[in-house]
Amino acid sequence: MSSLTDPIVLRDVTVDGERLDCRVVGGFVTELAPTLHVPPGGAEFRAAGGALLPGLHDHHIHALAAAAAVDSLDLRGGPLPGPGHGHVPQAVDEAEWVRAVGLGDDDVTAADLDLVWPDRPVRVQHRSGALWVLNTRAIELVGEVLDPAERVDGRVWRGGARLSHALQSHDPRDIDDELRAWGLRLAAWGVTGLTDASVGLSSEALQRIRSAVPQRVLSLGAEDDGLPVKIIATDHSDDMWDGLLAAMREARGRGRAVAIHAVSAPALALVLAALEEIGVVTGDRIEHAAVCDDASADRVAELGLTVVTQPSIAARRGRTMVEASEPADRPWLWRIRGLVDRGVKVVLSSDAPYGDANPWVTVRLASAGLPADRSPWVVDQTIGPSAALASFLTDPEDPAGPARSVRVGGVADLCVLDGPLPEAVDRVVRGATVSPVVLTMIAGQVVSRRPGCSGAGA
Repeated sequence: MSSLTDPIVLRDVTVDGERLDCRVVGGFVTELAPTLHVPPGGAEFRAAGGALLPGLHDHHIHALAAAAAVDSLDLRGGPLPGPGHGHVPQAVDEAEWVRAVGLGDDDVTAADLDLVWPDRPVRVQHRSGALWVLNTRAIELVGEVLDPAERVDGRVWRGGARLSHALQSHDPRDIDDELRAWGLRLAAWGVTGLTDASVGLSSEALQRIRSAVPQRVLSLGAEDDGLPVKIIATDHSDDMWDGLLAAMREARGRGRAVAIHAVSAPALALVLAALEEIGVVTGDRIEHAAVCDDASADRVAELGLTVVTQPSIAARRGRTMVEASEPADRPWLWRIRGLVDRGVKVVLSSDAPYGDANPWVTVRLASAGLPADRSPWVVDQTIGPSAALASFLTDPEDPAGPARSVRVGGVADLCVLDGPLPEAVDRVVRGATVSPVVLTMIAGQVVSRRPGCSGAGA
């Protein structure tokens, strides 16, 4: 990693179709010109015409959960393993926790986990991210933060913050190390900024994330970063309407827009009605809109709302998502092009760990789709690769706005690709590469560099 104050020249990069050199000093782009010298003590990286882009920003991600998921047992949307078949890492003692993610079964209880892992504490997260299930040994350890019903069946709905706090004294796993490793993985894909979409994320937790990952991190909850406040809308609560209105009014009282999680058609209808009641302000957005018919899309467009969606979530489940859906909902699942064509402002993101954190995977899925026998889409929903990539180039405070550009005086959050932009993106769409990024810089510091990337003086 280079010093923030060291001058760096990115040699022979392509910026907006023109091959130039780019000088970075003190964390800013200070010069773009055909030929720049490298002063004594400076570093040079030769790009051979590779595209120079602003660093990519993921507009909806869950940092703590995504970092933890890397070393978790991934059930990939399926059921629990059979009794005696639960994978346990080697060379661990019986006090070490088993952590699994991606559970596809909605009805699992502590008793079911006890059959698979009878001898150690276990927590398993449902693929939706909204439910954690604990086994009996885990309940015994963290029972002080559970309500009576949760202590019986181990099912904890939207209680991630409670569990995280309680687990600090019981699970020796170091989340800071996991965050550091995860942040570097993102940097290798060109990601320089994150918007954490976790509801109830505390200022302490946000600072912990910021201290561990190299990316710039903003939040939809903990602090007023100029972003909306995250609100959950469900359609199975008796007081959801009153609760939704109260949460929206509280956000408005703080001078903030809202980012409302709405997955089902009834939830989306509720959200639209509530926004009509409260009034829309600049920055209001809907997260997911996983079931959005034409009439709802037209209303979303009329209200000027942005939809932040995630094609990799749908791709992970594919046709099984269609088969598990209500027949009336199937034409409207996880739409992209259908929303764009009706005038909706659509932004792509990952929602990692529930979707794929690699932005280039999202670009490929959004522009190439999946084979028909594995696609969640009844009607093709793909968009052009340039439009897909543009979602990751916009400002976090204006995710549906214009793409950021590499400019003199701009902050040096940058990534260099392994070729000109059209060719690099074409390889992504064809599945010929998982990422075309060879170098990533955040605030003027090189935080990721592909082995073999040409450089001197670094």
